[in-house]
Amino acid sequence: MNASEKIDISNVLKARKVFESFRKDMKTDRDKAGAVKAFEFSYELSWKVMRRVLESRGLEVGSPKDTFRKAALEKLIDDPEIWFAFQKMRDLTVHTYNKEDLEIVVSVFDVFSKELNTLIDRLQNLI
Repeated sequence: MNASEKIDISNVLKARKVFESFRKDMKTDRDKAGAVKAFEFSYELSWKVMRRVLESRGLEVGSPKDTFRKAALEKLIDDPEIWFAFQKMRDLTVHTYNKEDLEIVVSVFDVFSKELNTLIDRLQNLI
């Protein structure tokens, strides 16, 4: 049995559901703030589940960037550079009280949604 089969992705699935519900209905700044928080959770859970999968395969991983590089090599994601950009957006989320920063973070949501769905599809194929 592959060690990655034991990895629970239910929290990532729940986070995606919340993120998608916010992302698809952002009429006000308050809605956008909720979507940003849902993005934060989804991003954090995504890189941590990638790390767990890689560790279950006997790979040593450290930072999110290291995790994304190795996740691409292991075909969990296609392009680590895209995930590096998500990391920058995650770092920017602490400044979303600034309308300009809020709009910058929100601008990556469609791409993040696509990449998150790809990751989840590949994780589901492992389990």
